[in-house]
Amino acid sequence: MAHRVFHAWNGTEGEIGAEITATAPCPISQDHAAVVVSNRDRYGYPLRTVISKASGLVYVDPQPPAEAIDDFYRHWYRLFYKSSSVPKWKHTARNAFIAGQRVEKLNHYLPKGSSVLDIGTGSGELLYVGKKHGFQMQGLEVDQAYSQFGRSNYGVEIANTSLQAANLPAESLDAITIFHVLEHLADPLAAMQKMANALKVGGHLILEVPNVESQDARFAQKWHLGHLYHFNCVTMAAMANLCGLSPLVIATCNGKNHTEAVLTKAAEPAPIDWQTIVAGNFEQTWAALRYQSRWGWRKNWANRLDRTRHKLSRNVQEWISALSEPNRRRLVDKVMKKRA
Repeated sequence: MAHRVFHAWNGTEGEIGAEITATAPCPISQDHAAVVVSNRDRYGYPLRTVISKASGLVYVDPQPPAEAIDDFYRHWYRLFYKSSSVPKWKHTARNAFIAGQRVEKLNHYLPKGSSVLDIGTGSGELLYVGKKHGFQMQGLEVDQAYSQFGRSNYGVEIANTSLQAANLPAESLDAITIFHVLEHLADPLAAMQKMANALKVGGHLILEVPNVESQDARFAQKWHLGHLYHFNCVTMAAMANLCGLSPLVIATCNGKNHTEAVLTKAAEPAPIDWQTIVAGNFEQTWAALRYQSRWGWRKNWANRLDRTRHKLSRNVQEWISALSEPNRRRLVDKVMKKRA
C-alpha cells in the first residue's frame, strides 16, 4: 500500500540526466527547471528524483498528495522501517545513547530551564533525558502508538500531531529540535518558517538531515519513499536565509553522512539573498552525484565495509544492554550512566 501511494509517477520523463520541467517547484527558488537524478528508489520501485537547476536542491517529483503522506506516517512508517509498532528493545538502547549526544548539544547552547520542543520525537527518549538535565521538554509525534509509548514509559509530554497541524504560539520557545524529520515533510520551507515564528528572539533551531553529497551511502541507497527532499549545507543555508534565521553552525558530520545546523533567530534578520547563497550549487551537487553514481562504489567500498563492521558491533552492544534490563526507563538510565 505504501509503495502504491508513494510511487504514482507514470514513468514519463525519467531518463537520468534529462532536463525537465518538474511537476513540483523547488521550495527555495519556486522554479520548475530540473534535471533527473534517479528514476528508481532503493528497492527498485519507480521514483523520480530531480535536482533544481536554480538552487541545487534535490527532491522527489512529482510529490505524493499531502493526505497520503499524513496517512503513511500515522500508520505505516514505523512498521515499514522498524518492523514494529512500538520500539524494539535494541532501539531503546540506541535512542538513549543518541539522546545523550543531543542533550550535550542543548547544554552547549541553552541554559537550564529553557523550553525545548522536539519535533518527530518518536518514543520520547530525548524528552526524558533532556528533562533529567533540567530542560522543559515537550514533543510532537504523528505516530499514535509511539507517542503513547513515550507518555506511558517515560512520563513525558508528547502531543500526537504533526508539525503542520500543531498550534505553536509565536515567540514561545527557547529552542526547537528536529532530527531527521525535515526531509520527510511535504513543504520543508513552510515548516521551517513555522518553527522560526515559534522561537523567541535569540532562540535556536537545531536540526539534522541526511547529506545528499554523502559518499558513505551507495548512490542507489539514497533514494527512497520516505525522503522527499535531499539537502546539503548550501541548500540548508538558503532555507535558513528565507526564514529569517542566522546560521551558527552548518556542517557535515559522521563522515559527511549528515548535515547538521544550529540556527538562531536574530532581532534583525539578514536580508533575503538566497540566490547568492546557492550560486554554483547546482553544478557542484550534480557533478558530485554523477561521479558517485559511476565511480563511488570503487572509491568508498572500504569505508562502507568499516561502516558495516561498526553497525554490527553497535547492534551487539545494543542487544547486550537491552537484555540486561527489562524496564525501559531503567534501560535508558543505564545507557546514560554507562555513557557518562
